[in-house]
Amino acid sequence: MRLNFITFESEILKDNPLQDPYIRRIGIIEPEDPIGKPIIIYLSGFLGSSISMLNYDPLSEDILSRVERLKKEGKINGSIIVLPDMFTKVGGNQYINSQAVGFYEDFLIKELIPYLEEKYKTRKIGLIGKSSGGYGALVLGMKYDEIKAIASHSGDAYFEYVYLPMFPKVIPYLRKFSSPEEWLSNFWKKQNKKKKEDLNVLNIIGMSAFYSPSSEGKILLPFDLDSGEIIEDIWRKWLEKDPVRLIEKLGENLKNKGVFIDVGIKDEFNIQYGARIIHNKMKKIGIEHYYEEYEDGHMNTSYRLDISISFIEKYLSQLN
Repeated sequence: MRLNFITFESEILKDNPLQDPYIRRIGIIEPEDPIGKPIIIYLSGFLGSSISMLNYDPLSEDILSRVERLKKEGKINGSIIVLPDMFTKVGGNQYINSQAVGFYEDFLIKELIPYLEEKYKTRKIGLIGKSSGGYGALVLGMKYDEIKAIASHSGDAYFEYVYLPMFPKVIPYLRKFSSPEEWLSNFWKKQNKKKKEDLNVLNIIGMSAFYSPSSEGKILLPFDLDSGEIIEDIWRKWLEKDPVRLIEKLGENLKNKGVFIDVGIKDEFNIQYGARIIHNKMKKIGIEHYYEEYEDGHMNTSYRLDISISFIEKYLSQLN
C-alpha cells in the first residue's frame, strides 16, 4: 500500500460563506494496481479532519498501518482509501449542503467522486464515517445512487437525545454575543481553542449552520437566547434532517446497497438510541444491513474500522 497526497481545486467551494479553503488536501492510500479497485471515502467526525487519521498515535493505529495490517492478515485485498480534508470554521462538517457553510454535499457527489471514478476506472464507491461522518455516510447513502455501500459508526441520530441536552449548557455563553457569527469570529481569535465550554458552543453553532441556515446564509439557532425556549419552526428544520426521520422518506434507496451500522452502548451523546431506532425501522422496511452494539463509548473506537473496512470492501468487490 502506498500513500499519496493530492490538492483538489473545487469550483463548488469557491466563494463559500466562511471563506474556508476551496483547494483541499486529500490523502489517498492505494494498493498495487489500483485501477478498478473499490474506493472507500472516509468522512471524519466533528472537530476533526479525515487526513488526521494518518497521524501517529502510540496508543492506537493510524489508518495506513491499519489497512496494511488488514491486508497482511488477509482480511482485505486492498481498496483505495480516500481521506479528504473537509474541515470548516464551524468546527467540522455534516457533509450536507448549507447556505451558511458551503455546498460540501455537492463537492463530494459532483466533483470528488466523479474525479475518483475517472482516475481509477471504477464506480464501486463506499463511504465510511464516524459520528458526524457517520451521519454524512448514512444520509448521502440514502440520497445518491453513486454510493453503493456505507458504514456509519456512531452516526448522529435522534436529535432529541443527541443535541437537546446540550442546548441549556451553551446558552449562557452565546448570550454574551449579538449573533452566532460574532461568537465564531471571537472564537477563532483565541489562542486556546480547546476549552470544553467553547467546543460545546462550537458544536451547536456548527449544527445550526448545517441544519437551520437562513436562505441568506445566517446561522439560525433553534432556541431563544433570553428564555431558552425552543423555536419550533427552526427546530423542525433540524428534525427534517434527522436520519430517524429521513429513513422513512429515503430508506427504500438503501435496498440493494451494503449497509453497516454500529454504536457503543455507553455512547456519551446517547447515539445508541438513534442507532436502535434506525435499525428497527430498517428491519421494518426490509433493508438488509449489518448492525452491532458493542461495549464502549463514543471516543477512541477506531478499532471498529477493522470490521467496517472489510465489510465495505467485500460488498463493493462483488459488484459488476
